Amino acid sequence: MKKGLFALLLVGVLVLSVVASGCISGGGTTTSPSSTTSSPSTSPTTSSPSSTTTSSPSPTETTTTPPETDCGSGEIVIWHAMQPNELEVFQSLAEEYMAMCPGVTITFEQKPDLESALKAAIPTGQGPDLFIWAHDWIGKFADAGMLEPIDDYVTDDILNDFAPMAVDAMQYKGHYYAMPFAAETVALIYNKKMVTDAPTSFEQLESIMSQFNKPDEEKYGIAWPINSYFISGIAQAFGGYYFDDSTEMPGLDQPETIEGFEFFFQHVWPYMAPTADYNTQQSIFLEGRAPFMVNGPWSINDVKKAGIDFGVAPLPPITKDGKEYWPRPYGGVKDIYFAAGIKNKEAAWKFVKWFTTSPEVIKELSLQLGYIPVLKPVLDDPEIKNDPVIYGFGQAVQHAYLMPKSPKMSAVWGGVDGAINEILQDPENADIPAILQKYQQQILDNMNG
Repeated sequence: MKKGLFALLLVGVLVLSVVASGCISGGGTTTSPSSTTSSPSTSPTTSSPSSTTTSSPSPTETTTTPPETDCGSGEIVIWHAMQPNELEVFQSLAEEYMAMCPGVTITFEQKPDLESALKAAIPTGQGPDLFIWAHDWIGKFADAGMLEPIDDYVTDDILNDFAPMAVDAMQYKGHYYAMPFAAETVALIYNKKMVTDAPTSFEQLESIMSQFNKPDEEKYGIAWPINSYFISGIAQAFGGYYFDDSTEMPGLDQPETIEGFEFFFQHVWPYMAPTADYNTQQSIFLEGRAPFMVNGPWSINDVKKAGIDFGVAPLPPITKDGKEYWPRPYGGVKDIYFAAGIKNKEAAWKFVKWFTTSPEVIKELSLQLGYIPVLKPVLDDPEIKNDPVIYGFGQAVQHAYLMPKSPKMSAVWGGVDGAINEILQDPENADIPAILQKYQQQILDNMNG
């Protein structure tokens, strides 16, 4: 990065963000994923100007285009729902690209309701060249004919540079439609004044939770929002799943899924404040009333504002019958999609390739916005490894369960949340197997119309 650009980037506020779905979204994340009948959004969007065009450098500036830079020419229009701090960094990177490629203009357009805008515009030929969102839109948009394949551009040398989860996130039914640039999932955030080091086993975690749990004083062992997204790690820890992308079938009635739900309500719920509410659970941690919180990168800015000396680590493994089971929370990947009807595919591809495969770009996104990199050279970068937040969530991503891409997943979220809400009516006495079987059938009914 040029010295001037790097200084400009440092002006941006450091906020960790698409998810989703995973629960990750394409925009920034500042509040919680909420229960929903479709993919849970980890990033409510905020309105910003409807269109921001990043112009080329002034003619008085001198730039050098490396001989290997093949830029193309023309305008590239990108729709997004990013937070302002994210957009500032993206624009700065686009300005650097345009300094190298003066024949290219990159225009970012904010769409507060990105999905509706895309569905209205793409079929009429009025859509963008590219749009930014989480990978879990890839199935429904591809099935609707609203994505442009990039199979001719994606080569093995490109794929080999990405983490496996990212490669999976850019394809659907044998075609590539997007390029990945970051990932996210939930992890264990701990208060170092209360707990010096992250627990290395769930048994150790539960022991610490029990020590701090004092409900009469409104102090608890852990702060953990409860909905289908947030407890997915434990629900899927023993090999169970909400939905299998390969068979397109729900799995709430699977013995392993039932075991995961029972484990959560037997070994986590007793140490929690009796509420599923995201804001309440987060406040408990921010106020120093719990040593642990399970949350995503989007929560870190609030943790820092609270002045908490904190660490981040994966949810620790559960040992059962001599075998180790890692919690598998849903993970999401941020993608840049190619829209059907793209007007400048060649130039768009060259920009996206530069943006997603340049270690300098991805490292800058990580350092400035806390994005978890999926590009292998950046994952191995010493500066990234030394960042406790990026490294902690990066380790958590290694155990994540990629959020399903099939459009049929939209019928699953509501069913899982329905089951959770029924269990929460009486967690100590709930017939969890019967409840999960009930909602398994409900999901199947909804999927079959």
